[in-house]
Amino acid sequence: MVSSSQVAEHVRSVHAIISRPQRPSGHELVARSWLRCFHELALDPAAEDAPPPLAPQAWRERGDRLGDVMDSAVPEMQTLHRQLDDPNSALVLADAEGVIVSIVRHPGFAREASLRGLVEGARWSEDVQGTNGIGTVLAERHSLVISREEHFFARHTDMVCAGAPIYDGVGEVAAILAACSLSPGGARALRALVERSARVIEHRAFRARHATDYIIRFHAHAGRVLTAVDGLLALTPEGEVIEANHTAFELLSPDGEALLGREVTEFFGQSLPELLSRTFRAGFHPLTLSMPQHQTWYLLAQQPARNRAQSGARGDSGSAAQALAELDLGDLRMAGNVHSAMRILDRDIPLLIAGETGTGKEVFARAFHASSQRARGPFVAINCASLPEALIESELFGYKQGAFTGANRDGRRGKVLQADGGTLFLDEIGDMPLQLQARLLRVLEERKVTPLGGENAVPVDLQLVCATHRDLRAMVRDGSFREDLYYRLRGMEVTLPPLRERTDRRALIERCLNEEGAGRHPPVRLGQAAMQVLDRYRWPGNIRQLRYVLRTLVAMCDGGEITLRDMPAELMDAPEPMPAPPVAALPAADSHADVPPPSPTSHLNPLQSAERDALLAELRRHRWNIAGLARELGVSRNTVYRKMKRLDIDTDTQAGDGY
Repeated sequence: MVSSSQVAEHVRSVHAIISRPQRPSGHELVARSWLRCFHELALDPAAEDAPPPLAPQAWRERGDRLGDVMDSAVPEMQTLHRQLDDPNSALVLADAEGVIVSIVRHPGFAREASLRGLVEGARWSEDVQGTNGIGTVLAERHSLVISREEHFFARHTDMVCAGAPIYDGVGEVAAILAACSLSPGGARALRALVERSARVIEHRAFRARHATDYIIRFHAHAGRVLTAVDGLLALTPEGEVIEANHTAFELLSPDGEALLGREVTEFFGQSLPELLSRTFRAGFHPLTLSMPQHQTWYLLAQQPARNRAQSGARGDSGSAAQALAELDLGDLRMAGNVHSAMRILDRDIPLLIAGETGTGKEVFARAFHASSQRARGPFVAINCASLPEALIESELFGYKQGAFTGANRDGRRGKVLQADGGTLFLDEIGDMPLQLQARLLRVLEERKVTPLGGENAVPVDLQLVCATHRDLRAMVRDGSFREDLYYRLRGMEVTLPPLRERTDRRALIERCLNEEGAGRHPPVRLGQAAMQVLDRYRWPGNIRQLRYVLRTLVAMCDGGEITLRDMPAELMDAPEPMPAPPVAALPAADSHADVPPPSPTSHLNPLQSAERDALLAELRRHRWNIAGLARELGVSRNTVYRKMKRLDIDTDTQAGDGY
C-alpha cells in the first residue's frame, strides 16, 4: 500500500500541476483528467475511502443488461488472464457508468484486489475514483494506460491500469475492459493486449447480436478484412444500415455524419443483392471495390444465419460455409480440408480432425460449427488429455445429487448434455481411457445419456467433432483405442498440415498479425526482412506459437513496423527450412512401372518445389482431369491452372507421365 510520505508527495505534485496546467509525465489526457477531478468534481487527491460496492443483485442486473457483450467478454477475459500470467493483477469488465460487473484475478490476489476496490459492484467512474484506467477511458472515449503517479488519488499510485472501450452498434461506449496490476513495468504491452481483447469482444458481440441480419465486412486494407479490426455493418434485407461497429464509424463517418438508416449503395456503389452475388461468385474472398475520389474498399457480404440454415443440401453451400471458407488462404491441402468439411455440413456425420499440436484443430472445429445450422446452439469443448482420469466420466456425462463423495449437492449436467442442440468438441480423443470409450460409443449409438447415479436416460441431439495429434490407426492396432469407436468417429477425417509445410504461410502470418494488432494505433506491419525470418522459421509449435510470437512483437514494437531488431534470438538463429517430402504419386491404372516425379525447376525455392510435387501427385491421381481435381478441392479450374502455371506444370509434364 502507499505510505503517508508518498501520499504527501503525490498531493504536492497534483497541486503543482493543476496550478499551472501542463502535461504530467507527458500525457495530455492525464492532464485534462486531473483538471476535471480537481475543478469540476472537487476531489481531494489524499482521500482514502470510496463508496461501498453495489449489492450483488444490482451489479448482476447491470451485467445482464450488457447481453452479448457480457457473453463475449467472459471467455476472452479468461484467455487474457492466462496470457498475462500476472499473480498481482485483475481483469475487470465495467459498464458504461464505470460499475464493475465481472472480474478475473488470481486467487492469491483476491484480498488485495478487494482492499483496492477491484470487486464486482464497485464504481470506478472519475467522480468516484479520480483519474484511472476505467473512468478516464469513459470520459475520453479512448484506450489509455494510467500508470502509478498518473492516478489522481494517491491511494492508487502503486498500480498500473490499462483500459479500452467496447462500443455498441450505434457508436456509444457499452463497456470498458481494463487490466489493473501491481507488478512493475509492461504498461505499453498491457495496453496493447487489452486493446486487442476489447476489439475481439466488441466484434464477437456484434456478430452474435446480428446473427439473423445481413452483414458487410470491409476495410480500406485487404489484410484487415475477416479480422477483429474490420468494419462491420448490419443491414436489413433492403440494404439499410441497422448498426455499425466502431471501425465502420471511423471509416465511413469520420466527421460524425449520420450512418445508421442509410443505404449500403451510398457507401459502396452497389446494392446488397449485387454485393452478395459478387461475393458468392468470388468464392467468399474479399471483393475489391474502386470508388470515386480514389477510395478502394475490400469487402465481403454475408447472409444471415437463417438463410444459411435454409440452404439445404449445399446447392449453395458457399453461403452456409462462410466460417469454413475463411480458413482457406491458398494452401492446397487446407483448401481440400475446407471443401471436405463443407460437404458434410448438417448431415449428421462426425468429423475427426488430425494434426500436430498447435495446427488450429479447435479453430477448424469452431468454424465447422459456425458454418452449420447449429451455429446458434452451444459449442462445448473438452480436452480429454487435461482432465484427471477419475473426472472425465463425470465431466462428460454428468452426475446426480449424491452420486459420489464430494459431488455438488445439486448434481451437474455433463458436457454431452450441455452440447444438446449444438456441437460437442472432444479434443485429444486419443487420450480417453479405454473404459470410457465403450460408454461414449453407446451414447453415440443410442443418442441418450445416463448421468452417474441416475436411472433415466436423457435424449441428446448434437454434432460430434473430435481432434487428436495421435495416430489412432496405430492405437487401434496395438489395442489402446477401440476399433468400433474409431470408425464411428471418423465419418470424415481431415488432417491439418503443420505450419512449416503450408504454402499460404505468409498470408496466414499477415492475418494473425492483423488480429493480434487489433486496436493498435498506428497499425503494426511487418518489414520485409522480418517477414522473411518468420517465413523461414520451422515453427515447432505451429500456429499457436506463431500467435504468441506475433502478440509479443506487436506489444513491444515501438513504431509502426516490426524489424529485425524486434526478432527473438531463437528465430534469427533458425536454420533454413527443409523442403517438405514429396507426395508419392498413385500409379495409373494401366501403369507397369513407378514413374518418379520430375525434378523441381531451378528457380523454385524449396517450399514451391514441395508444393509442385504435391500438386503433381493430385493431378496424377485424377489422371490430369483438371475439372475433377477442382471439384474435389472446391476451387475453380482457373485457380488450378494458375497454380500450375506458377509452378511450371504444363502439358509436357503430363506427357512425361504417360497420359
